[in-house]
Amino acid sequence: MLGVENLEIINIDKVTFNYPEDKNNALKDISLSVKEGELVLIVGPSGCGKSTLIRLLNRIILDYYGGTLKGEVYVKGKNIESLNNHDIVKTVGMVYQHPEKQIVLQDVEREIAFGLENLNTDINIMKRNVAEVISLLGINEIKDKQTTEISGGQKQRVAIASVVAMDPDVILFDEPISQLDPIAGEEVLNSIKKLNRDMGKTIILVEQRLDKCFHLADRIIFMEEGRIIGEGTPHDVPKNIHKKYHLPNIAYIFKKAGKDTIPTNVKEGREALEGINFKEVKVEKEKRNFSQCIMEVSKLNFQYEKGSKTLNNISFKLHEGEILAVMGENGAGKSTLFKIICGLIDSYTGKVLIEDKNIKKISLDKRIKKIGYLSQNPNDYFGRRTVFDEVGYTLENISEYDEKRIINVLERLDLIHLKDRNPRDLSGGEKQRTAIACTLITDPDILILDEPTRGMDSIAKEKLGDIIKELSAQGKSIVLITHDADFAGDYVNSVMLMFNGEIVAKGPASTILYDSIYYSPQIAKVFKKKCRVIKSEDAIEILKVM
Repeated sequence: MLGVENLEIINIDKVTFNYPEDKNNALKDISLSVKEGELVLIVGPSGCGKSTLIRLLNRIILDYYGGTLKGEVYVKGKNIESLNNHDIVKTVGMVYQHPEKQIVLQDVEREIAFGLENLNTDINIMKRNVAEVISLLGINEIKDKQTTEISGGQKQRVAIASVVAMDPDVILFDEPISQLDPIAGEEVLNSIKKLNRDMGKTIILVEQRLDKCFHLADRIIFMEEGRIIGEGTPHDVPKNIHKKYHLPNIAYIFKKAGKDTIPTNVKEGREALEGINFKEVKVEKEKRNFSQCIMEVSKLNFQYEKGSKTLNNISFKLHEGEILAVMGENGAGKSTLFKIICGLIDSYTGKVLIEDKNIKKISLDKRIKKIGYLSQNPNDYFGRRTVFDEVGYTLENISEYDEKRIINVLERLDLIHLKDRNPRDLSGGEKQRTAIACTLITDPDILILDEPTRGMDSIAKEKLGDIIKELSAQGKSIVLITHDADFAGDYVNSVMLMFNGEIVAKGPASTILYDSIYYSPQIAKVFKKKCRVIKSEDAIEILKVM
């Protein structure tokens, strides 16, 4: 049996794993040790086995999904197969990607105590632990609220608190900030950092938004196709690690430009540019005029409850071929606005015109062909047995079933190899691409995508970006409701910022994103006051000649 020398709290020894009825191994010959108190970040493309690996550590894979495990997994020197559920929960806690799935009760304080109640904890210890984690994570102002009343970032901190209250030695995080706006994401990452540095908790973090967390890690594990292909630190990345999904965007841009200094955050990026003369650098602005208006929203108002407006006097136009990013904090009214535009909410005042026709007068079947809508949660779409059936079902609903069309869309989104898989068994990024395929299949004139890059690795984002540009060139209009400022900087023409149910800014991406204090791409923050850059490809070209 493996020991716990050098304070190693986790040992994974030559582990290979495959899910039931799946011949392909999800994990292949994985060996990994984690020391007590380390903050380990696991990175890699969607579907490479990151989530599977960490879910072996709390035995959820074996207990819930089943499958075949070869090799050994030890926690605190004990084989996980020999541990009972009580010991697992006390030793390894986990915070999932979707806090809604982890939250059970309506009352915030009771939710935090729920795990302790299940462990039959003494009432005095329970009260103390709950009080301490509420203070630790800064959620005292919401402790008396209902879990249905709080924001996404607050829900994620409540989910973290419910795990920390049980005082496990190891806490696993599976993409904890993927669905949060930048501000809420920072709050959650600050909580994770505090758990590690102030409480000494061992943290294993899986995340795709590397610009936010790469620099926080003590050690980074790089995965690809179920294998560990290297490990390093934020400033000591192995030479074989150069793909975009393994690095923060800033680091990738500097590495792609052939620079010796590879910064991992905005501060380091600015330091790397010190002393460089940018006076001769000129970035060509994208010259594209939009003339044909396809949608006009005029003086739109909406409220969920009397006395508090969710949307206040919203007016804007969307043009043929335009790619519009809609940004703003959680709760700003972004998703509500476009649910109204899609016809999912009809109790509003004001007008929504599609090609000068009021949407209330457009029949449902015609509206489906005119407007494609992707909601935030891809699981909303899934009810069929396979990915192929799921995408085809959308066509069946409009009586246009066509196998060739389905195959074409699956190939464009790199899903063809998954066509026979159950969509609910896919990784987060694969689910997102499947949901996008369900939206694209009807070939709508207006495509509305709510958080389309959530859970996607950078390569999948690039493929989606290429599809969006291709659709735009064909005259399609695309709306991206997003928190992903880097993606917006690379692909959109226009940006609309919303705050508290109102539009606070709308204009060209090159202006809005560069001038924004917070909602701007990382690379724009690096080049701030030197030259107006928002696109990764422009930054690479500038750095190559510096």
